[in-house]
Amino acid sequence: MPRPELFDAAVNRALTYALRLGIPLTDQGELRRGLELWYLKTRFAYRVPLNDVLAALGRCPHVTYSWRGGADGGWLPPDAD
Repeated sequence: MPRPELFDAAVNRALTYALRLGIPLTDQGELRRGLELWYLKTRFAYRVPLNDVLAALGRCPHVTYSWRGGADGGWLPPDAD
């Protein structure tokens, strides 16, 4: 299991990348196709399973939220600091 900070970084960076490309977060097929190359080029590829990142992105309630708490974490609004 990856460290919580690494998992958080992977999910939040994947969110940023998906938003830049205009990939719909609710379409797991499109999300996978759009993020596969990004995933393979990052240092997360062997530490954080892509399926786990995609599952987290699929539950994102709003694009301004960020993921915190590792694999067992969740989405928090921007003012939750």
